[in-house]
Amino acid sequence: MRPESIKNKQGFDRVFDKGKRYHGELLTAVLAKASGPAKLGIIVSHKYGGAVARNRIKRIIREAFRTIAKELSGGMDLVVMPREKAKKAKTQEMLTELSSIIHKSGLGVGVC
Repeated sequence: MRPESIKNKQGFDRVFDKGKRYHGELLTAVLAKASGPAKLGIIVSHKYGGAVARNRIKRIIREAFRTIAKELSGGMDLVVMPREKAKKAKTQEMLTELSSIIHKSGLGVGVC
């Protein structure tokens, strides 16, 4: 099952306005406190290649978030922007990176 997602411009704008930016080796993430379940938004630009390459990165990020979401306390909106190294990343590497970023933020109780 897919995790809850941020679907519209207002949702992304709210996270960028109220959230804090965290940088990792594979990802840049913006996290903001929210009510309700944890939501994920993914931004992958055309510089990563064609649709197949962009969709692969999104699938890997969604899977990593889905795995972590079980342990999250909720109340978090997360927008993820992959960096250049993410093109060759495996799911386990993305999972480690994402949980590290969430742990740094202090919003993800129980993650690590």
